[in-house]
Formats: sequence, C-alpha cells, structure tokens
Amino acid sequence: MMDAEKALKILTKSADEAEIFFSKGISNDVEIKKGRIETFKGSSHFGYGVRAIKDKKMGFAFSNKLDEKVLQRAIDTAKIGERDKFLSLPEKQKYSRIGIYDKRIAELEVEDAMEFAEVLVSPCSSYSVIPTTGVISWSVSEVGIWNSNGVAASDKATTCACHLNAVAESESSGFYYEVSRALDLDFAGVGREAARLARDSLNAAEIGVLTTSLILKPHAVAELLENVLIHSFSADNVQRRRSILAGKVGEKIFSDLNIIDDGTFKHGLSTSKFDGEGVKSQRTELLKKGILKGYLYDTYAANKENAKSTGSAERDSYASLPYIDSSNFIVSGKGRIDEEGLVVHGLIGAHTSNPVSGDFSVETRNAFLNGKPVKKAIISGNIFDVLNKIEGFGKDYKQVSSVRAPTIQFKDVKVVS
Repeated sequence: MMDAEKALKILTKSADEAEIFFSKGISNDVEIKKGRIETFKGSSHFGYGVRAIKDKKMGFAFSNKLDEKVLQRAIDTAKIGERDKFLSLPEKQKYSRIGIYDKRIAELEVEDAMEFAEVLVSPCSSYSVIPTTGVISWSVSEVGIWNSNGVAASDKATTCACHLNAVAESESSGFYYEVSRALDLDFAGVGREAARLARDSLNAAEIGVLTTSLILKPHAVAELLENVLIHSFSADNVQRRRSILAGKVGEKIFSDLNIIDDGTFKHGLSTSKFDGEGVKSQRTELLKKGILKGYLYDTYAANKENAKSTGSAERDSYASLPYIDSSNFIVSGKGRIDEEGLVVHGLIGAHTSNPVSGDFSVETRNAFLNGKPVKKAIISGNIFDVLNKIEGFGKDYKQVSSVRAPTIQFKDVKVVS
C-alpha cells in the first residue's frame, strides 16, 4: 500500500488538485442490562477518502486501501462531475498543539470498564431503584489529511462516555450521561443522578395546559440547540436560503445571548487541530449580546463569498465528503435563574424538529414543576421565539455533545401535559 505523498504525485498527473483523507479508530462498549453487566462490544474502522479536482470538477472515492484503483476512481468521477468555479482545496496551514488524547483511555482494558460499570450502578441500591440499561464506552481515533497545496496534518483523540437509566417501582425512570476526552468521568456521580431522578420522579402528576417559566438543564439545552439551532449558522444553508439567519448579520436576533464556535476549546468534545479539510481550527464569534456576527464556513462556501473558512468542515467518516458543522458551540449570557417554574432535565424527540423553520415539539424527561414531578409533558414552539424569552443563565456549564451550555431559564413558555 502506498503512502499519501506518492498517492498525491500520481493524482496530480491527471488532476489540478488532490487530497488524501485518512481515518482509523476503535470503539468499545460494556453494556448493562437489567442491572447486570452483560455484554462487551467492539468495533473498528480504517480507510481513505480521495478527492480529485480537474477543470473545476470534483471526483471522490474511498477504500480501506490506498492503491491505484481508488485513485483512478476519484479521477474518473471528476471527469463526469459538474463544473463549479468555487471548487478548491485549502492552502498550507500552520497548526497549534491541542490536547485531546488521554493515554489512559487508549490503554483501557475491558476489565477496567467492567469495574467502572459496577461503580456506575452502585448508587442505585441507596435510592431503592433498579438500573435497567447503561453503557461504559470508550474510543480512540486517528485522522490525517494531505493535499497537493501543501496541507499535511494528523492527530489522535480519545473519548470516554457513560450513561445509565434507572427505574423506581416500575413507575418512573431517570436518565443521565456524561462524556469526556479524558478518563475523568464521575461514574458514581452519573449513577447517583440517574437514581435520584428516578426516585424523585415517583408519583408524577399531569399539569394540564399552562404557560410557565421554563428552566432547561444543560443536557436539555444541548439536545434542543444541537437539533434546531446550529443548522442555521451554516453558510451553506444561508446561501441556499435554508436558514432564517440569512442576510441578518449585524441585526439583533435573540435576547442578550452569546454564542462562540471554538474548535480550539481546551478538552472540548469537538476540539481538533484541524477540520475535515485540513483548515486550522479557530474561535469564531457567531452571536454577541443577541447580535448576529457571522456564519460558519468551509472552503467551498467561503469561496462563494470571497470569505475565509472558519475551519468548520466536518466528516462523518473516510467514506463521506466534508460538510459544514459546528465544533464546540459555546452558549453564555447574563442574568440569574431562580428555578421557579418547570425544570426539565432532558428532552425526547428533539431530532424530529425542523431546523429550517426552527419549529420543534419535544417531550420532557424528568421534569419538575416547583419541585413536584410532572408526567410527560410536551413543549412546542419556535426556537427563534424561545431564545427571545431568556431570563437568565446558570453557572453549571456542561458539554455532552457539540453544545456547551449552562442551565437556561425562559419566560412564558406553553407546556401541555
């Protein structure tokens, strides 16, 4: 199998620009079912994605081998591609060192994870609840990217996560999870929170229809914003008129809300030296005191506006093309919260929301109205309306996805139970 440098030399005999993307990784899960540590699952991936540009037409191919066959497929598909004057690959970059690799995770044994699973479920007995399902998961990944314009970069990363679902008296359940780049998770704390939520959710009552102050805990904030809001900051969606934020730079869009997309955030779950095209990761201000400051760009979208990439190209795997997505989507603001109203720890169904219009309808998970448990309630509305009703922010910042946020309190939100 040839190396990337040799592959680029072959590609550029027929192509104007070329790129080799490499990705490999292993993922492991220890699963908990009905209170017992039952199964271990492992998976791995390894492969290359090849892009070739000829006469402003792009070809793409992928394989688990870097050989002349996959190179030729990329060249052949470029020949039949659609001409687009904005197609190009990034220029040579300089990268900063970013710590997203923990050797302890890379060396973690299944036996160690099983011990963590025991710790995860251990608090349940103190709360008289049953741990029904849970997972300890860990992964190690490596990516590399080289192109004919001088980009040459590689990096390694680790992730560890755990979650637990617990049930009290076959009536109520509690769910909690945490994720980290390092082996620093509080497994007992996660189990304790899931158990507490299950116990405290006993004897939940319906609340009918009411308009109330809504307090979303960090997990719930992340679930909502990741599925409904982030889409709107993509320059590609803006250019396609699939974003309500199109043409609104400089306008006040929301309450005094700040949003920064920071691919360099220390220990962030989406932190990396470079994006899916090899562009250096950066800190991008998107919203300041509710005023829209800009969008997220990859190289292609930036070319359309004579702008610069914000290092926002993402890839799902070596078998996929890059697309625009957020890195660490960091939300902040001013104002205190009092937690008087409906406190919601998690949401169900946020993925069914409409990211173009901003409309959503979600079910609450572990919700409490003035301290008393509430039966499953529905919150529906539009994210652009809701984010203009912010009353305050907590100080309990958490990141469990691309979103890092604290508890946020909103006024006058309609809830149906």
